[in-house]
Amino acid sequence: MEQIANKLNRFIAKAVDLLIVGFFSEIFYPYGLMAGLLYLLIGDGFFNGQSLGKKLIGLKVVTASDEKKIEFKDSIIRNMFLAVVLAFAFIPLFGMFLMFTAGLFIYGIEIYYIITNPIGERIGDRLAFTKVVDVKQKEDNSKVQNVE
Repeated sequence: MEQIANKLNRFIAKAVDLLIVGFFSEIFYPYGLMAGLLYLLIGDGFFNGQSLGKKLIGLKVVTASDEKKIEFKDSIIRNMFLAVVLAFAFIPLFGMFLMFTAGLFIYGIEIYYIITNPIGERIGDRLAFTKVVDVKQKEDNSKVQNVE
C-alpha cells in the first residue's frame, strides 16, 4: 500500500498544472485556453497517473480500491469541476467574472475537502474513486529495503 500524498505537495503540483494551463492559454492564443482545458481534464491520465505537475513533485493518481493506474476517463471525472471553472472564460462579457467567482467557490470547496479529509480526498477523488499517492516515498522505501 502506497503512502498518501502530502497535502502541501498536492497543492504545489496543482499550481504547476495551472501554470501549464496558463502557458497554453497565452502562447497558443486563441486556441490555447481549449488546449489548457483539455490538459487539465486528461493530464492525470498521462505518465502512469501523473500530470506534469505531479510528475515533477513525485505524486501520482491511482484507483482507490486497488491502487492501479487510472485511465483518461478517471482523470476527466476527477478534474471536471476544476475544468468547469476555466470553461466560463469562453462566455463573452461576464465569463471572466463567472470564472473568478465560481473558481473561488469550487476551488474553495475542493481545498476544504483536501484539508479536512484525513487522506486528503477531494470531491473529484470521491467521484472517480481515486486517490493521490506519494511516488518518491515508495521509491525511498524500496531503496532502503534493497540496501538491507
